[in-house]
Amino acid sequence: MAKAAKKKAKTVKKAARVVAKSKTGTKSASSVRPARTVARKKAVSKVDPLNRNQYSSMTPMLTVRDVRRAANFYTSVFGFKVRGIMDGPQGPLHAELRLRDTTLMLSPESRQQQSFSANTLGNTPATLYILVEDVDDVFNRCVAAGAKVLMPVGDMFWGDRAATIADLDGNKWMIATHKADPTEAEMRQAMARMPAPGEETASMSAGAESEY
Repeated sequence: MAKAAKKKAKTVKKAARVVAKSKTGTKSASSVRPARTVARKKAVSKVDPLNRNQYSSMTPMLTVRDVRRAANFYTSVFGFKVRGIMDGPQGPLHAELRLRDTTLMLSPESRQQQSFSANTLGNTPATLYILVEDVDDVFNRCVAAGAKVLMPVGDMFWGDRAATIADLDGNKWMIATHKADPTEAEMRQAMARMPAPGEETASMSAGAESEY
């Protein structure tokens, strides 16, 4: 009778160990699957939908007649660095330049894609405002490189010293160096001293012709 009781007790203990082992195995298996799923989600989430490592919130893209010529102009006069130029069978398809925190994209003219440079269209409604350390120096380099003067260098009522040029493809650039932080009252006074639009255009044209 005692032997039978001992045998029964051993059987119960063995069964308990088997059940415990089975539960542990089930728990381990179930805990592994969610971990893999989380790992996959983390891997996917590493791709930034805004691509902030490469670009800021907005990137200008200019259509130009000659991508390499335009890239040489922007690097020599504004100080852009070439990030890369993608070549195709007919020449460069895409270029990216970098200046401080800004990327500038260039693409060639394409009649098939209805993509034309400002010179081909005859004008552009857009002006790119670029801040530089020495506007007078950059302006002179632009003119020496073949840019067209649209507005000579002058002190502006908002505190910048600025000039406007059209580059080799007709894109307009307003080049500026920040010189002062005027108050709103000072800006209103400066605006009141400004000539009328017609007078201002005539004055700028005369100044550009006499100086350049």
